[in-house]
Amino acid sequence: MSDNVVDFSSKRDEARHKRKEQRMDKMKDRFEKAMPTEETDPKKKLLNIFKKKKPKKR
Repeated sequence: MSDNVVDFSSKRDEARHKRKEQRMDKMKDRFEKAMPTEETDPKKKLLNIFKKKKPKKR
């Protein structure tokens, strides 16, 4: 009798997690297109984004 039991909540959680990962990948792609960098290390990429840049001389 218990051989045919299906756990819907675990399947639902797996699907939700998969969708979150897909959305995160899309967001990473959009972010990379908006601010391309040559840096490969993700931590250094973030640091470079938030560093204050020197003002341009006029």
